[in-house]
Amino acid sequence: MYEMVLKTNRVIDVGERSIVLATKDYGRGKPRFIINLPTTRNDLWQYLWERKVTVKVFIEIPEESLRNEV
Repeated sequence: MYEMVLKTNRVIDVGERSIVLATKDYGRGKPRFIINLPTTRNDLWQYLWERKVTVKVFIEIPEESLRNEV
């Protein structure tokens, strides 16, 4: 099933996510950050993981967020 879905639609919208600080000291004093994927699609993540599929991740920053910070 996933093979057919991924052939027709290769973009998966995971909605709005926050960047989380996983650890402050991840080797040589460098922090490590993670983005959690929605658990509602765990079957799909497992399918991709088992087949060692490489994915590209794009991050879009909404203009409102940038305006609030400046």
